[in-house]
Amino acid sequence: MESKHEEERIPMKVFIRFAVLAGLVVGLAGLPAVAAQAQSAQKPQSGQQPAAQQQTGQSSSTTAQAGKATPAAPKVNPEEEKAYKKFFNTPATDSQTIITEGEAFLQKFPDSHYASAVYSRLATAYQSTGDETKMMASAKKAVELNPNNVDMLSLLAYVMPRRIDPNELGAADEIKEAQGYATRALQLIPTVPKPAGLTDAQFAADKNGEESLAHSGLGLVDFYLHNIPGMITELEAALKLETTPDPADQFLLGFAYVQAGRYSDAVAPLKACSSTPNPVADRCKSALSVAEKHAASQPKAQPKS
Repeated sequence: MESKHEEERIPMKVFIRFAVLAGLVVGLAGLPAVAAQAQSAQKPQSGQQPAAQQQTGQSSSTTAQAGKATPAAPKVNPEEEKAYKKFFNTPATDSQTIITEGEAFLQKFPDSHYASAVYSRLATAYQSTGDETKMMASAKKAVELNPNNVDMLSLLAYVMPRRIDPNELGAADEIKEAQGYATRALQLIPTVPKPAGLTDAQFAADKNGEESLAHSGLGLVDFYLHNIPGMITELEAALKLETTPDPADQFLLGFAYVQAGRYSDAVAPLKACSSTPNPVADRCKSALSVAEKHAASQPKAQPKS
């Protein structure tokens, strides 16, 4: 929802999902092997961007200061205003120019009241160029400057768990940090006022997009915490909210169902992520074969009398 032009908002969310999906798989690396183990096991493992920012630099929609009074307007610096307007008017598709102008703006005006908005836009620009390290740094800086920046909270909630190697030193802290971003986003989203210029349907879609990112991130967090029931709950919520289903979420949900022994439930999401070209399609097919084999051998539920 961090975009000047309304038509860019939802496509950017879809882009973020598939850009992250294309490079995900530190966090997912071990999942297919775990799922495959169920073939020989008797039981599965258990338990275990708002209407766009205005040119004044104030944020609306999800980046609003939810629940807080509007602070007094800062003094106007004409040179800073001109530079920010030029940066803000750069088309969202021109990522390299956004990066060049945004970094130059922050170097020249490091204490600008526009800084959080600039870092937010830099984060999505770096994501589009595949530089996830700088994307993460920019998003974290945006949240540091504005703890109510829901766009960046949701982005971090979604991306961070997909970059975590649970076997590395410090992974527990990263998991906790990602969980905090997601929880904060989900707390703030319902409090965000609808900005002028958005229809009720557009605003609802924007909020659903933010919530789906946060729930998706929490689903992977629950995997790392060996909380399979929680993983299922979060991923079901994410997929229900997604305009375009995320193949990674479908795979993760199918995997979680397999781990819970819910093989029949696993078939639908795994079939869905197997049927379209995407970076986890082969994993979906492998897990689908496990689910279908065990679903066929499970007694069918008796209809209630």
